[in-house]
Amino acid sequence: MTLKPKIKLFTCTVLFCFNCLTGFSTVTGPVIIGIPGFDSVTKSGFFSRTDWGECNGQTELYTYRIDTDSLEIILDWSSRTEYSKNRNEIIKNKRFANLAQPDTSVLPDFVLFKWEPEVKYFSKVLLAETVSCPFKLSIFGRDYRYYQCSKNGGKPEIVSLKIDEDSGLIVVKFQGDCFEGNWKDSLIYYSRKDGKRFGKKLTENDVVPLKIYEMKKTVSSQKQQENLQ
Repeated sequence: MTLKPKIKLFTCTVLFCFNCLTGFSTVTGPVIIGIPGFDSVTKSGFFSRTDWGECNGQTELYTYRIDTDSLEIILDWSSRTEYSKNRNEIIKNKRFANLAQPDTSVLPDFVLFKWEPEVKYFSKVLLAETVSCPFKLSIFGRDYRYYQCSKNGGKPEIVSLKIDEDSGLIVVKFQGDCFEGNWKDSLIYYSRKDGKRFGKKLTENDVVPLKIYEMKKTVSSQKQQENLQ
C-alpha cells in the first residue's frame, strides 16, 4: 500500500491520543465514519472520519484507490462541528454530491463474527476489577480483532454496505473507549472479483490496547476501591 506523507502526521496524532488516555484526560468522544461515496471512473472510495476526542482534530477525508490499494488522508478537510451540522451541504460544496452511494445489505456469509474469551483486569480508570469482551470478525480467513469495554456495552453493531455484487464495506461500531465508554467506528473493505479474495482495514490504529487501561492492584488502589464503595 502506498502511503502519502500526511500519514506520518496522522500516526503522530494517534499516538498523541493514546498518551492522552494514559494521562487520564477528562475529554473524550466517539469516532464517527461517514461515506460520501464512490467514483466508478477513478475507482476510488471516499470516507470521512471525525474523532470527537480531545485531540482537537477536524473531520478528515480518506481516499482509497482500489486499483492501486493506496490510501490518502486529508487531515483538516472540514470543521468537524460544521460537518456534523451541515454534512450534505459540505459534501455538495466539495463536489462530492454526485458520487455513487453504497447500499445497506445483509451481512455477507463470508463475514464471520465470534466472541473471544473475556479479559479480566484491574482498571486504572474505574479503580476496580472489570471485564472487557473481545471479539473478532473473520473475512476471507483474515481476523480483525476488537473489543467491547464492558458487558454493559452489549453487542457491537456490524453494518454491511454493498458497492457492487463483488465488493463492499463493513462498518464495525464498537465500544472502544474504556475511559468514558464512547463508541468508535472502524471500516473494512472487501472484494472477491475475478476469483481473487481481498480484505483490508482502512482505519488503522483504531483499537487501543486494553493494557493501556490496566494496572496492578496494590494496597493503595485497594483502599481507593474500598473508599469508592
